Order: sequence, then structure tokens, then C-alpha cells
Amino acid sequence: MNKKGFTLFEILLVLLIIFLIFSITLQIFNFSEYFKKSRDLKRISDMQILNNTFNLYLNLIENPSLGPSNTSINEATPTIFISIPFDKEDIRNITISSGSQTFYFSQVSSTEYFKNNGNGWLPVNFTILPNVPLSILPVDPINSYSQKLFYSYIFKRSSSTYEINTKLESKNYNYSGKEDKTSTDDGDNIYLLEIGNDKTLMPNNLY
Repeated sequence: MNKKGFTLFEILLVLLIIFLIFSITLQIFNFSEYFKKSRDLKRISDMQILNNTFNLYLNLIENPSLGPSNTSINEATPTIFISIPFDKEDIRNITISSGSQTFYFSQVSSTEYFKNNGNGWLPVNFTILPNVPLSILPVDPINSYSQKLFYSYIFKRSSSTYEINTKLESKNYNYSGKEDKTSTDDGDNIYLLEIGNDKTLMPNNLY
């Protein structure tokens, strides 16, 4: 019997075809973008839930407390509360300046940051609401300061106003994307997703 093997040309041709199929598959599915969109959908959903929860809190609670003493805008230590636990990435020694104010950072530990009783990363006690809408606080899927992917919160006590921001990853949901969410939220930063009843509170140089 004659034995016939593959020639070098045939092997190279097969490899070329496999490479082309793989390249086309990557372009069609774009796995990296798919995961970015999935994470962004969680961020968008989290922001909607937080916005609804704050609306309930401000409408139902008499004398609502949006944060600890001296941490509001225009108080002694205006503070930005972020979703990253300090035992993962500690930035409490960092400050940022915006206008005439210096802003400080507040973080809690990884055993506390999910709590909805005012001891979590958001310093608001939602457990006093009837039928508490949040059993745990949502956090960013990446939750990294170095990557600028985290949730941030700031408030102004005198007006009972607040703002929460997050950064989106997918081109689709970012400024000028097909489903642009960042420049259509009525905030003052077209590159961030902003919620709250005053979307001008957060320093625009945070992210």
C-alpha cells in the first residue's frame, strides 16, 4: 500500500485557514468587549437601584442623614466615599483638590463594605426603610482605584443632596457610543455615569 502524508504546503494551508477562522470569530464575538459590556450592565443596574433607594430614603425618612459629621461638602473634611475596601487598596492618605476645596477619601474594610446599615462603603443607614430595597450594597465588578473602576459617593448636608458616579468600560455605553449612557444622564461629566439629585457635587478630576 502506498502511504501518502501531508505536504508542507497542505499543512501551511490548513494552518492559514484555521488562523483566518479564528480571526473572524474574534472579530464577530469580540470577547473582551463582551465582558466589558456585561460588567457595564451591572454598573448601570446598580446605579438605578441606588438611585431608587436614595429617592425612597429622602422621601420617607424625616431628617435623613447622608453621612457622618464634618464629611459633607463645605464642612471641615469634605469626603468622597468609595466602594474599594482599604485592605484591598488603601488610598486614605490621598487627597484631591477641586476649586477651593480639598477632598478626602473614606474606605471601610472588606468585611464591612457590603453592609447597608451605614457601616458599609455608603454611610447611609438604609435598614430604617420599610421593606429595605437593598440587602447588601452593590460594588463595582472590578473595584480598583488604580484602574479607575469603582463607585464613588459625595453629599451636601445643607441641601440633602448627593451624587454617585461610576466609570463605564465598553465603547458602546461611553460618550459617543451607540448606546451612550454617560453624556445623556444630565450630569456635568460626559465621561462618567452619574446619578443623584445634584450631579455637580463630585470633583471632575476624581477619575
